[in-house]
Amino acid sequence: FGQLGEIIKAVKSSRLKACLDTAHAFESGYNLGEVGGLDKALEEFDHEIGLERLVVVHTNDSKTPLSSGVDRHENIGQGYIGESGFRIIVNHPSLKRLPFIIETP
Repeated sequence: FGQLGEIIKAVKSSRLKACLDTAHAFESGYNLGEVGGLDKALEEFDHEIGLERLVVVHTNDSKTPLSSGVDRHENIGQGYIGESGFRIIVNHPSLKRLPFIIETP
């Protein structure tokens, strides 16, 4: 989230918003499928970018393991984030107000 935060701060526009991609975050090392991991990711997102800039969640499971660095989408509930992980994500208080865009392979 740090690089994205740097770009947003450099542009200095309140119109610039952000999207959280579940597979990209997971594959980058943020364990969104566990309460503690999601909390930690959102805390870092808030610090680097600001939760007020988060306007949508791009939702897809990951065909590759946590921290793989490889972007391979999987059907929701059939990948490494898993069905229980998506229950945690969609019910998190910081995300409940947001639209979720589902993308499957």
